Amino acid sequence: MPTGLAIENISFDVDALTARPEHAAVLGRIFTSWSLIEGTIAGLLGIMMHADDRAAIAILQTFRTNSARVEAVRKVGAEMLAEEFKADFDGLMKAVLSYATERNAIAHNLWGVTEDEPDLVYRMPMSVMSGLVVKASKLDTDEILAYVEPVKAQMKAITLAELEQLEQQGQEILHRVMKEVTGKMFRQAVAAQSSGATR
Repeated sequence: MPTGLAIENISFDVDALTARPEHAAVLGRIFTSWSLIEGTIAGLLGIMMHADDRAAIAILQTFRTNSARVEAVRKVGAEMLAEEFKADFDGLMKAVLSYATERNAIAHNLWGVTEDEPDLVYRMPMSVMSGLVVKASKLDTDEILAYVEPVKAQMKAITLAELEQLEQQGQEILHRVMKEVTGKMFRQAVAAQSSGATR
């Protein structure tokens, strides 16, 4: 038996996305891409600090939010990178921060579906759901029904194409972050060879 809530004919329950497997798959890829971005950024921090990747991950885990972690790496880059790489690196970190905002909106929302609109999923902010639960406990039936309209106004209908566009953004940022790591490793290897040759 599904567990959740329904707003009129939109069902927000633990099984809602099983009715939209394509949407669910894209959401899963968005989350996976973000995890890869975060892990690669941790490796990038390790490379910039000439440190073990485990140490870099441990440092980044001390920050409470994704934004704080990326800002930390951004600041290290501003201090450690050669001048010619700073602007590109800062632009990349800004792109990651912007994407993090979109990813967080997806990750920290409740997802719902309705049989009437098979091409859509609905996103409801967790704060709206929490407010609904609190208010419902204090209102009578007519007042709850009146409260539904403001709740519906804060829900967002999203198409598969919109999710795929967000997924593409994440893939592009992941590619840029991994390219940055590869470039830094290559430059380190060249620098190590050069210093070894001069000994």
